[in-house]
Order: sequence, then C-alpha cells, then structure tokens
Amino acid sequence: MYLNASIISAIGTGMHFIAITWLILEMTESTSKVGITLAISFLPLMFLASFGGMIADRYDRRIVMVVFNIIRFLSISLVPVVYWFGDLSIFIIYLMQFLNSIGTSFYMPANAAFIREIIDDDQMYRANAITQVWIQVGKLSGAGLGGVFIAWFGSINVVFMNAITFLVSAILIFYARKGYFSPQSGIGANRKFWVNLREGISLLVKQKGLLFYVFLTLLPSFFVHIYNLGVGVFVKVELNEGADALGIIDGAYAVGALVLGMFISKQANWLKNKRIIPIVVMVMGIPFLMFSLSSSVVAATISVFLLGAAFQIAFTMFNTLIQVTPPKEFVGRISGFAKSLQSLLAFTGLLYFGAWLEGHSVRTLLVGIFLLLIFAGVLVLMKDLFLVRKFREAGKKSA
Repeated sequence: MYLNASIISAIGTGMHFIAITWLILEMTESTSKVGITLAISFLPLMFLASFGGMIADRYDRRIVMVVFNIIRFLSISLVPVVYWFGDLSIFIIYLMQFLNSIGTSFYMPANAAFIREIIDDDQMYRANAITQVWIQVGKLSGAGLGGVFIAWFGSINVVFMNAITFLVSAILIFYARKGYFSPQSGIGANRKFWVNLREGISLLVKQKGLLFYVFLTLLPSFFVHIYNLGVGVFVKVELNEGADALGIIDGAYAVGALVLGMFISKQANWLKNKRIIPIVVMVMGIPFLMFSLSSSVVAATISVFLLGAAFQIAFTMFNTLIQVTPPKEFVGRISGFAKSLQSLLAFTGLLYFGAWLEGHSVRTLLVGIFLLLIFAGVLVLMKDLFLVRKFREAGKKSA
C-alpha cells in the first residue's frame, strides 16, 4: 500500500512540475516568476520542517502522512478551481505553492521516519533504492504524460490531475499498516516540544558524522531544484522546443534514476562504503557539463538520463545515512532539520538564479554547477585524507 501510494503521488508530482512551469511561462513568459513560484514552496519548509519532524517523532507517522496529503490535495486544487470559476492570477499560484508546502513540511519527515519504522536497518539502502525505483517510474510516467496531457488537455487540467493523486495516495497510506508503533515509547511521550527540539540538536552535535551527512543531503537537493528551474527555459529558449520535448527530456531523468535504482536494489552493499562519497559528489557534476553542451533534444535527453542516474546514487546514499545513523526515535527530527536546511538553500538559490537567468544563459549556469560540484567533491576528499592521516598519527603515538 505504501509503495503504491508513493508511485501515485510521484506520477502527480512529475505532471505538476511540468504543468506549473509551462502554465507560468504561458501566463507571463518570465523565468523570474518561475523562480519565485518554486522558491515560495520552500518558505514553509524552512520554518516548519523541523517542527514537522518533532510531530513525526511524537505521533502516529501514518496518520500524519494521511492528514497532510489531504491538505496537499486541497491546496493544489485551488488553482484549477479558481481558473474554472474565476480569474486565475499568478498570486493564486503563489498561494497554492505556499499551502502545498505546508503539507509537505509535515509529510516529508513523517515519511522518512515511517520507512525506518517498517524496514530493518540492514535493509535500508536496498529498501530506499527499491522505493526510489518505483517513485521514478511514477515520475517518468508523470513527466512523459505531463507533456502529452498539456498538449491535449491544457496545463490547468494537468494540475488538477496532480491534486487527485495526493487524495488517492492518502487513502492508500491509511491502509498501509495495522497497529501502531509509538516513536516515543519508553522515553516520555508527554515531553514538551522544546525538549524534543533540544534533544535533536544535541544529537546532531554529539553523534559523529551526523551533521556532515546532513550537509551531504544539501548537495543533490539544491542542485536538482536549480536544474528544475532551468530545464524548462533551456528547452524553450536554447532548443526552441515545446512542452512535448520538455516531457521527453525531463522524463529521461526518471529513466536514469530508474536504471541505477534497479541496479542498487540488487547490489546495495557498495553504497555502505563511505570512502566513495567524494566520487559520488563529483560524478553528480559531469552530466551538468554535458547538458550545457547539448544542442539537440537527443543530446539533452542523454545528459539528463545520466543526471538522473548520478542523483539516484547520491539521494539513496546520503538520505539513508541520515536515516540509519541516529536512533529510530530521532529520525523525524533529523530529517526535518535536514529538510529545513535544504529548503533555506533552495529558496535563496531559486530566487537568485530565477532573476539571474533573465539576463544570462542557462548554459552558463550549468557549467557553474559542474565546477561547484567538482570543488565540493575535492573538499570532501581532502577532509577524508586529513582524517585518515590524523588517525594514523594517533595510532603511531599509541604504539
């Protein structure tokens, strides 16, 4: 049930991104407004995701997911309802993104904690990979169908299709598990929220490597949003193509993630090797360089396929690390804190680059992302080499 719910909501999300991006470009032809729309969705996440993590660590995570999926259904439905019965403006789209993000702020930490609740720790890498495979199947279907459906039915109707998927997902999640596991069992369910928050912050400081793993999750999260900002503009301006080409190119991301996800689901043990983290970071940058050099839909599709493959590895590895490293009763708070940081970074990045793209080429942005990821990978490698040297020196002194 849970897997089916994830697939259905992923289909809607794939359609939603294409529909909203294309709808705004049709209404305004402004990349800055696309950036503002995407950035607005991160405002609640910045301030509420950590609070949502505390909720997930106190109450039935399944019910939390159901309630806030229904909220997401209602918020997204606002745009087509206003369009059908009134005069849709860009400000209604902004409001929809804001309300939808409130639901996401509580849903995402509960979802991360729920997976840890129902899966054994030694199976988490494989479980996350399998889950992501089917989610990417959903996104692939959504992206491919989204471009076609926009051409057939119009972008506004595709937005409503996405809203329906969240309602269906809520129903399926409700039946995903019988019984109830208390996240706070044995540690005082009646503790005040500020005590829960202080405990989560203390764990981040004390537990070795946990804060570093949270930092790693920022990289794929931030750059995939910047990709989302630029891909529609790239297709429309640089390639002079339409929504159907956007659907094909964006769908290639899901195919790449799907292929790597299937491989990871069968061979997941290598992801537990933390020595490959610098390689994973640098590999994420290579498809951005290839994408920047693309001059046709075929070349862009191949580049985005590789991007999806590289990001599938990064998301699976880094997100699993922040799920399995802390104790089970802290997963909601750690995931919420990570989501808050990711949202803050994405919000500022989308606002800045949305305006920046008004006067600059998407190709330049893609090259810049490539250089930043290579630099980040080198920094992580230097950190690892420093720790290895420090460990060896300490071993010589003890001998």
